[in-house]
Amino acid sequence: MKKREKKQLTNEELLRKYKKRFQTVLGMLIAFVVIMGLFLYFNYDYLAFKYFLTSSYIYTETLDEIYKAYLETETNGRYLNNFDNMVIAVATEKIRKQSGDSYTYLYTPKRLEASLQYDKDEAALSEVKILNDSTVYLKLTNFTKYTEKFMKENLETLGSRPNIIIDLQDNRGGDISVMVNISSLFLPKKSVVATDRYRWFEHVFRSNKDQPLKYDKIIILQGKDTASASENLIAALDDNLDNVELIGLKTFGKGIGQFTMPLRRGYAVKATILEWMTPSGLNIQGNGIDPDIEYTGDDIIQFALDRI
Repeated sequence: MKKREKKQLTNEELLRKYKKRFQTVLGMLIAFVVIMGLFLYFNYDYLAFKYFLTSSYIYTETLDEIYKAYLETETNGRYLNNFDNMVIAVATEKIRKQSGDSYTYLYTPKRLEASLQYDKDEAALSEVKILNDSTVYLKLTNFTKYTEKFMKENLETLGSRPNIIIDLQDNRGGDISVMVNISSLFLPKKSVVATDRYRWFEHVFRSNKDQPLKYDKIIILQGKDTASASENLIAALDDNLDNVELIGLKTFGKGIGQFTMPLRRGYAVKATILEWMTPSGLNIQGNGIDPDIEYTGDDIIQFALDRI
């Protein structure tokens, strides 16, 4: 088979080809310049303030104190580097004081690392054990990727008995998507788990599995520290199933949710961005979820077991 010869372009064709490329590159360059110009125009006041203050303000001792108080770091005279983070810290503090929203704040690198490690260590305290021939016990301490992995690893044991006691007494919540995935283990597919209402839209979360864990009876243990995503799991199961019983105390009542956005240099900002509704359409913020049976005894697990 003969090799197809490459067509030689004429000088005119080459000129058109390179002209087209030049026009494309020029168009991209113009678009970039326009975008940068608009960015500088709309952010001029902040950028001017930032560079003016960090380079010219004479009371540097005050700047040092502010940076240390809010960012827990020494500036060593380099005020420009972390100026944005300092502004975020000051702004979120003002928001907290004004609105009472204690969940909106800046994470310094050390605090973020400590928080992530705490989530991991707390998830490790989750527990599954067989109580007797008919009942399995599940303790969930939070909702993180580690908790989800724990559930997958113990799925066979969890499905080995016809009844379950789910202990959420000290579970203060966690990742919404993890909570949805765990709730889906207990619910028929496409059951409503929650409706999250954002500033401009709302999103309905539905169960995404074919209910691999089915029980004759589900007892959920709850307490005053049961909050946020764990309250959502309680509502999701209680609203969708007719074999759920709640034992313990009224829950904390956190019907809002936050998102943590990573920033440069190891910082992150956390802010309240949604309120969530139970499958039945309630927002529990400040109200909590009442138990079916109030119980305060230390033997609450045995008390629950006796009811199966």
